[in-house]
Amino acid sequence: MHTGIQFSVLGPVRLHRQGVEEAAGQPRQCAVLASLLLRAGRPVSLSTLVEDVWGDEAPPSAVGSVRTYVYRLRQALGERSESFVRLVDGGYLLHVRPDGLDLNRFKQTTAKAREARGGGDLALAADLLSESLGMWKGVALAGVPGPFAAMQRSVLGELRLACAEEQLACEVERGRFAEAAAELSALLVEHPLRERVCGLLMTALYGAGRQSEALTIYHTTSHLLRQRLGVNPSPELQQVHERILSGRFRLPRSTDGPVRERHSASPRAPAQLPAGLPSLVGREKEQEQLERLADDAAVSSSVAICVVGGMAGVGKTAFATATGHRLADRFPDGQLFADLHGVDAEAEPRDPAEVLAGFLHALGVRPEAVPETAQARGLMFRGLLATRRMLVVLDNARSTNQLKDLLPGSPGSMALVTSRMQLHTLVAAYQALPLTLLPLSQADARSFLARRLGAARTAAEPEAVDRMIQFAGCLPLALANVAARAAYRPQMRLASLADECAPSGHGALDAFAGDEDPVLDVRASIARSYGLLDPEAASLFRALSGAPGAMFAASDAAHMVAQPEHRVRQTLPRLVHAHLISEVGPGRYSWNRLVAAFAAERLAAPGRAPGA
Repeated sequence: MHTGIQFSVLGPVRLHRQGVEEAAGQPRQCAVLASLLLRAGRPVSLSTLVEDVWGDEAPPSAVGSVRTYVYRLRQALGERSESFVRLVDGGYLLHVRPDGLDLNRFKQTTAKAREARGGGDLALAADLLSESLGMWKGVALAGVPGPFAAMQRSVLGELRLACAEEQLACEVERGRFAEAAAELSALLVEHPLRERVCGLLMTALYGAGRQSEALTIYHTTSHLLRQRLGVNPSPELQQVHERILSGRFRLPRSTDGPVRERHSASPRAPAQLPAGLPSLVGREKEQEQLERLADDAAVSSSVAICVVGGMAGVGKTAFATATGHRLADRFPDGQLFADLHGVDAEAEPRDPAEVLAGFLHALGVRPEAVPETAQARGLMFRGLLATRRMLVVLDNARSTNQLKDLLPGSPGSMALVTSRMQLHTLVAAYQALPLTLLPLSQADARSFLARRLGAARTAAEPEAVDRMIQFAGCLPLALANVAARAAYRPQMRLASLADECAPSGHGALDAFAGDEDPVLDVRASIARSYGLLDPEAASLFRALSGAPGAMFAASDAAHMVAQPEHRVRQTLPRLVHAHLISEVGPGRYSWNRLVAAFAAERLAAPGRAPGA
């Protein structure tokens, strides 16, 4: 058990203190930390750090920014800890214990494996190499900007691949042909020009009695080498081919005993989750619910499924991604992720057959072995998951029908679904746990802004913070827009920013527009939910903007549209279904102030189509 401060670079840059993850800072601060970590024990000059982070495009403020990042790192580490940053010979030096960096532990364990292999203990070597690969949590330095990080990603990726090749070579030498062939097939899909992988796969296939497949692999790789690089296969690969053709291939005998379990995070175990937020605010209870569901999945006789719902901008994807990373260790065979584009204004919902093809490739199925139909692909997918424990995250689903072929079919795995729609069939037929995210509480919204802007800055202007929260309707997407604007203007008083967030003559949503990315635009986000309504529900939604406050009754809604109450009561659930309003009691409803503002805008433009 490692104690004290632990640093991770084999995946996203992370900092753990006594086993608890702490924020490593914004991306460029992580780039500075990565530069210091990978040169631990050596001073790094200020100019080198600037070049590492920005390259030839460093702005005039770069030197000051680096000093700020180093200061924040010092604050985070604490001068009294065993890991600290100090000024040496005009540069910065980060002291890290040898076992305090996952890369060092990876190298140490890999070296032990090579000693064991050299001594003839292939089983121990394979176990140690699998342990080394298990230290990886994704692409090295994931999300870290700058030319230094890009170069190191390439270097470290090569180390990972070499380790994977060596581990599988041990398995082939042990005679574990069928098991090695499945993983080598997946590795060759990722690295089709890797001749050593090709040779190992040919050997494994031949050993498993699949000679024709081994020869096909050789011809495919030979063609790619000539087509892309203009070279012939290496003499070593040609020799493997000739031995298979002649039948003079001497293979090791399969070892006795059961096949050992693969380590959880080897390169063959998919790790498809996008980068997640370092921490979430105000979602602790929901995360605890999912942790209990994941724990139950290990002993349950049924598949664990959770559907995360909520209004536009409430943070469903961020919650699912962050929670997926938090639960990853409970699912040792990997994590699959797919955005189903359920409410994408510019694209149709994704075809389940297309999603399944991607999942099957990630699980090691050769492209030519993927069945044609979605149903057949679903059967193969569930068959592959039957003996594995995996987390499947299906983001932005439109309907249960879109999901049915994408769900695991056997106990031990878990599906985490997000949707703007209430998926009643998923809950009723599959016993999925419905989990609805609400806008943040006032206290959590304050914490949200404090984490993004710094506690000192928000504490200095509490009234301005409360005004921004009020205007943002406690909605995480709107708060994130406010926080980004404030972060880019550190000298501006928050009171001035709060004034900018106040409803103007153009409406309450203008202050929360995504200038560069429509995904971050609150108005566009709500519009995508509105676009799913049928004409009758859309008409009622617009009319509700006449409600005097955030709460209204079914009878009020009937009065506003001049329709019988019983008919309106049949329409209101469709707005609830789309998470545009919430039912807070029998015949009683509420909605977020930004949703109400959007409804008022739509009412002012009645000729536009729903969602326009």
